[in-house]
Amino acid sequence: MARGGGGQRRLFARTADVKLSPIKAMELAASRVPDVVSLAQGIPSFDTPEPIKSFVQQKIAEGECATYSLTPGLPQLRECIAESLLQEGMHYDPDQEIIVSSGSIEAIAATLLTLTRPGDEIILPSPSYASYQEVVRIAGCTPRFAPLREEQNFAFDEETFEACLSPHTRAILYCNPNNPTGTVFSGAETRALITLAERHNLFLIIDEAYKDFVYTPEAYFSPAQVADVRHRIVRIFTFSKAYGMTGWRVGYLHSDARNVQEILKVHDALVTCAPVVSQYAALAALEYGQDHIISFRQAFKQRRDLILTHLDQLSHVFDYQKPEGAYFVFPRMKDVVVHARDSHALAYDLLEKAKVAVVPGIAFGPSGEAHIRLNFGRRPDDITAAFERLSAYFSPAVVHRVRPDQLHASRPTVSAAEHSPLPTTPRLSRDLFFYQRLRGFAVLILRTLAHLRLWRKNPRVIAIAGSHGKTVIKRIVTELLARQYRVQPNLRSYNTDIGLPLAILNIELASARLRDLARGFVRAVWTALFNTEAPDILVLEFGVRHGGDMQQLIRTVIPDIAILTTLTPSYSTDVEELHTLQDEMRALCHAAGANCQFVIDGDDPLLQDVIASLPTPPLLLHRSAWRAEESGLQLQSPVRCYPVTREIIGENERFSVQAAVAVAERWTNLSPAEIQRFLSENTAVH
Repeated sequence: MARGGGGQRRLFARTADVKLSPIKAMELAASRVPDVVSLAQGIPSFDTPEPIKSFVQQKIAEGECATYSLTPGLPQLRECIAESLLQEGMHYDPDQEIIVSSGSIEAIAATLLTLTRPGDEIILPSPSYASYQEVVRIAGCTPRFAPLREEQNFAFDEETFEACLSPHTRAILYCNPNNPTGTVFSGAETRALITLAERHNLFLIIDEAYKDFVYTPEAYFSPAQVADVRHRIVRIFTFSKAYGMTGWRVGYLHSDARNVQEILKVHDALVTCAPVVSQYAALAALEYGQDHIISFRQAFKQRRDLILTHLDQLSHVFDYQKPEGAYFVFPRMKDVVVHARDSHALAYDLLEKAKVAVVPGIAFGPSGEAHIRLNFGRRPDDITAAFERLSAYFSPAVVHRVRPDQLHASRPTVSAAEHSPLPTTPRLSRDLFFYQRLRGFAVLILRTLAHLRLWRKNPRVIAIAGSHGKTVIKRIVTELLARQYRVQPNLRSYNTDIGLPLAILNIELASARLRDLARGFVRAVWTALFNTEAPDILVLEFGVRHGGDMQQLIRTVIPDIAILTTLTPSYSTDVEELHTLQDEMRALCHAAGANCQFVIDGDDPLLQDVIASLPTPPLLLHRSAWRAEESGLQLQSPVRCYPVTREIIGENERFSVQAAVAVAERWTNLSPAEIQRFLSENTAVH
């Protein structure tokens, strides 16, 4: 007799809520598309180094790989692991406190099955690696998501994590450096996590798969280096990424002896032992692979800079935080993009129409929505080829104004027919009329609330307008000015007539659901009328694309300082669009007039006519202010010459640093010494 639906549900009860990794699902879909360029699955482009392969071939020839090893792994390998840990400030007994695993995910699964009971809750940062959610569910536990602070480069927030805790919370599982954001949690953030775990009697399970790929000067810090808390730390590492060994499926975990001896029972039940041939490969990696790690890290850093340069050229589409580690970048889609709030639909549309494979951001947790993950561990020519296709896909014909009702995360794929003029049937005309009236009323209310907040708190407003680099300017200006002032950068990447008041009120709508709109309205009223916290400076993007956009924005606020960046974009030769952008910049100049200080890209020919419409001379920034001297890079500002050791990637970031310094020098109390420290640092202030 055939089983019914209820029988099927009982049969697969343990896996009913478990999903195939969206990363693997995307790769499966991409495998069926000819001529696809994949920036999806987290595989580095490098082959396993030759010394490792040669060593393994020798061991196979000697007959050393045909039988099981001891369940915790080859003694020689565990001793070598213990020695490498000791060099990193961690003392672990190779006989009692180390297990060689079949990659990191098996180590995580064995750990969770050992340390938790069904019904426990596991805290996951959001965003974090997609497969964590599923392995937590397989263990019978519930994942609870704690959002990271995106505007601070996805930094850890202790209060947010603590708010997610309950009597059922058993552990915090996270990756450092983080996949998908490339964030490296600092020593201070790591110590705060340790304190949180101690205060609430939690385990910290940390996956350090990308620890060897960190691009900041700060020394990497692991909680396993703190001897006093080793009983609540399980640290996991895989050889897959650091040594180009994703196919070998070998890694290890370590903790104190009591935890490890219990985890060993589950490890034995799952895999008996890690593949012996792979264990010998791991041994060779530890003995012969350090030089290869250095070369891999240098290559990945160069590729990171390459992909960020490409993202800057598509700054009308993407907003991103600079990755400090790993080989992923996690850009946010701006709201002018179709499917900006439906990353799943966007990823599959990119696969179908652009033949580029990416991973939808929603795979990495709730706050991953509106993002995509890109792997810059691929070859440089693959990265460039992918962005040539992305540039064509995100042409002005595709990127257009999106109505609020298009921001719902579950909105289906939009066909070309849906963008055609609406039929003028009586019902559609009434619906469109009602929508326009409702939207106009919402704009009026939000604008009034924004005016009220500006009147009550009177912050200085810095507006950023132009064609590309606005997001980079916002990030860098905020970073510099936040050293002395309370700075509020807008959360939204693109400011429409609705988006700008929301940015001033520091509110972002989760979706266009009625419930979320109502919550947003209540927060807006409270912020405008009662919130006593206020920034000294607002940094706002003035995004314009159509005639009349600027007029709508300046009805909400006229800036005190306006930074006009390059109008001539790399992604468009549409003369009509460029003339529209010029007209919109003129509208800003005319409305702001002598009440606004202008900082303008003096090398952009399209801005020359705009400059002529200003009543007072602006501050013009020229690329010639940057000079490469024997002693290093120099920035000649209107006030002084600064040596620059800060890492700067691409022309957009150079202009952003130059603009930030100009604003700080002319219109703030920041000292030259403070500006010099900013120009000498390579890490963002969290």
